[in-house]
Amino acid sequence: MKKLIAALLILAAGAANAGTIELIKNGSFENNGVAANSWNIKYALDSWLVGANGAEVRNNVAGAAQNGSNYLELDTTGNSWISQSFDTSNGAEYKLSFYYAAREQTGAATNGIDVYWNGQLVKQLAQNNYSNLTNWTKYDLSLFGAGNLSKLEFKAAGTSDSFGGSLDNVSLTTKVSEPGTLASILLGLGLLGFMRRRQQ
Repeated sequence: MKKLIAALLILAAGAANAGTIELIKNGSFENNGVAANSWNIKYALDSWLVGANGAEVRNNVAGAAQNGSNYLELDTTGNSWISQSFDTSNGAEYKLSFYYAAREQTGAATNGIDVYWNGQLVKQLAQNNYSNLTNWTKYDLSLFGAGNLSKLEFKAAGTSDSFGGSLDNVSLTTKVSEPGTLASILLGLGLLGFMRRRQQ
């Protein structure tokens, strides 16, 4: 019995060694230079595809970034979008997190951002903000790979009037086994098999 417990502990230790890897590149939009306290509409963003209306990169202007200096508004001269694609495993779980804020002194109707995963709507965001503060809210979603390639997309969904919701600090992670994990699990399974044979 003691050996059985030891083997199970080895299995648990192996599972605990699983780490995570970050799939999103330029998730806080810091790779796109904008002067301090200014903004610029970018028609190309590092690592992201961008809609025809571009994406408005703001450097602590009309609000403060949640992470770093830059954040994004997707209603530029009109509603726009960004997307990024990743190699994925079919059925594997992926953890998405990001921060959303409604623009200061605006209502929910103009602040919408929709989140899509492989073309499917997974989250709709729209809030009022009649203050002069940038009120960031973190969102966490569990997503699943749908084949060898998956796409994440953020689309402005409110009134197309150049006043939109803000996005920052986007992260997409998946669990990955560290080198010792598989060996630990195999060792534990081997011990279980050995003890069963001895009991028989």
